[in-house]
Amino acid sequence: MTAVVTGHGLTELLRRTGDHPFVRWEVTEELADTWWSVPGAVAFQRTRKAVRRTVNVLGDDGGVAALIDALPQIADEVDPTRKAFSVSVPQHLELLLRERYRVLEGGDWEWFHTTAGPPAAPAHDLVRPLDDVGRADEVRAFLVAHSPTADTEPGGGERWFAVEEPGAAGRPDRLVAVAAWGATRGGAPHLSSVAVDAQQRGRGLGRTIVGALTRMAVAEAGVCTLGMYSHNDVARRLYLSLGYERVCAWASRPVVVRR
Repeated sequence: MTAVVTGHGLTELLRRTGDHPFVRWEVTEELADTWWSVPGAVAFQRTRKAVRRTVNVLGDDGGVAALIDALPQIADEVDPTRKAFSVSVPQHLELLLRERYRVLEGGDWEWFHTTAGPPAAPAHDLVRPLDDVGRADEVRAFLVAHSPTADTEPGGGERWFAVEEPGAAGRPDRLVAVAAWGATRGGAPHLSSVAVDAQQRGRGLGRTIVGALTRMAVAEAGVCTLGMYSHNDVARRLYLSLGYERVCAWASRPVVVRR
């Protein structure tokens, strides 16, 4: 079995991963207090909204396989009292988890990153800030109707934006697209809960709102990130066409580890 080396600190973790964008923007100094490596791969801790830490394994196939074999050791160092903990591995290596451990149901998702905003477009002027606190019920209903897997709720501290159309016969303006602008653990702008009215799809509203916010984020912070569930082929094509790079494709699964 390949010997696993325990490392400490974000600076060294970034060096080991070649300043990998996912590590840079999703891992903090606190999360990098302890991590593990073998030649060609690292396992590191991460959390987003959950309180408990998860473990992501990143690297070449042989190194990732070695760290999957070492999960009992890693689990003891993360939390020896837990019977199961979430592990994220490259999607094409998820079968190795199932061959080695009892694996519960999880999800497949992808993480994107860009440091260049798309070209300006006149339609970007349609994207305006949205009061997600005062209109929380309306935003929530819109997400339930048009993007039920959206995982960012209004009123959580993110900056929300929308495209609206004038209401008929004096009625209030109507939402046709929304998106939330939050931040990664490392402080990069992160777009989430992008939703377009199902009856308005095909008009370029997704391109409009994501393109406008990406331009704003890159101008403000020099970078923008976002994530998506892997089943959404339309969203993937949109993000790639706007200049995003798909940096990681993760399979995240709760894993029962027998010590």
